Amino acid sequence: MVKRVDELPVVLTCFAYRDEYFPEMEGMLATIREHHPNWRVVVGRGPVAGFDLPTLEVESLEEKCTWTLPVSLDLDGSEHDWRKITRMKGWWMARVWREYGNPGDSVNRVLWLDADARLNGPLDIELDPEAEVVASPVEDYPQYPDYDGLCSGLLLFQGFRSGTVETILDLWSSVCLSQIQDLRPPTVPWLDGDQEVLNEVLQSLPDIRERVLLKLDHNKYVGYANNDGTTPPGALVDQWQMSKKMKFPECRERNWPPPEEARRRSAKGQPGR
Repeated sequence: MVKRVDELPVVLTCFAYRDEYFPEMEGMLATIREHHPNWRVVVGRGPVAGFDLPTLEVESLEEKCTWTLPVSLDLDGSEHDWRKITRMKGWWMARVWREYGNPGDSVNRVLWLDADARLNGPLDIELDPEAEVVASPVEDYPQYPDYDGLCSGLLLFQGFRSGTVETILDLWSSVCLSQIQDLRPPTVPWLDGDQEVLNEVLQSLPDIRERVLLKLDHNKYVGYANNDGTTPPGALVDQWQMSKKMKFPECRERNWPPPEEARRRSAKGQPGR
């Protein structure tokens, strides 16, 4: 029996690593509270001072605690900082899955949404609520026919403890942590991050990938903001691409994204919203 994800128990998660992302995440969470008030929320903020390794304050409805990355980031102020920080997501998702992933149901269901994302309505992803599923918007790259353009700005992991999806999460976490310590050159013509690692993990498991990957409409679930501060009409999720500011040191002072009020006005005023 297929259900919409807004009818199911879900753990919504995200972390904000570096101060610039804190208000971004608060804006995203406001749209979660508006459209999914019953979802459980687990978020992280970092870095927390006083620890030898990168540490985040973890906040849920029940508690506050700290989680420490088991490896050093060794940030040096270059564009590689962004590449390392994004790879924390694999480790974060595997840990949220184990410690918070079952919201009173027999199935774990954890959804990541980037801090700079904004919902324009309830998420309506349809799936079998007891299937092993990795759901992601997918963008086609005709010039890279063997590459599934997974967009990890929105990721839904659903499955049973010790099941197939948990195996994928553990492998993703392990590879991300390994690459943080020994960062390879990008394998694509852009600065790669956690989504390219997840894509490679799934491609290394072709039979499993075929069974679990639920490809979501990219235009609907990833409404990339334009340089003029508008987002595509009809997108259910606006992505404001904070990475335009955070990837390169020379862009850190860029006045982007637009103020929160302007973004929400834009979303409400466009056709199809």
